[in-house]
Amino acid sequence: MNSILILDLDGVLITTPPWRADEMDSDGYSKFNMNCVNNLNTFLSLSDFEIWLSSSRRTVKTLTEFNKIFENRNIKSCIHAFLPEYPDCKTRKDEILRFINEHKTSDFLIIDDDKSLNGLEERYKEKLILTELQKGFDKEKLKLAIRKIEQRT
Repeated sequence: MNSILILDLDGVLITTPPWRADEMDSDGYSKFNMNCVNNLNTFLSLSDFEIWLSSSRRTVKTLTEFNKIFENRNIKSCIHAFLPEYPDCKTRKDEILRFINEHKTSDFLIIDDDKSLNGLEERYKEKLILTELQKGFDKEKLKLAIRKIEQRT
C-alpha cells in the first residue's frame, strides 16, 4: 500500500479569508490558490501517496466530482477516497485518529489547517503539516513536508 496523505482543502489549497465568499472557478467550484496547487504537485511528485480527502467539503460532492475538480485545477494526482464520516467524532483530530486506528497505518502524512490537530500525540503530530488559513500549502510548508518524507526513508 502506498503512503496515505490525509488532505484538507480550506486553508491548504483554498485560501480565501472566511469573511469573503469563495471566488468561483470556471467549473463552478471554489478557486484554488495556484501557488499551493503547484507546491502540492511538487510534493506529490516526490513520493507515491493515496490521497484521502478529510475536508468537510467531502460531504457535498462525490469522489468523481472531486477528482474532476482536481483535474480542472491541474492537480497531478487523484483522490483515492474520502475519510469516512464518523458521526460520533466531534473534531478533525478525532476523525483522523479513528481513521488511522481503523486502517492500522503508520505510513501517513496530514496536511490540514485545523487547530484541533495540535492536540495529537507527538508520534502523530510529527506527521502533521499544519497550514495557515490564508497562506495554505506555501513554500515553507512544502519544505517541511519534504523533510518529513525524507525522514521516513
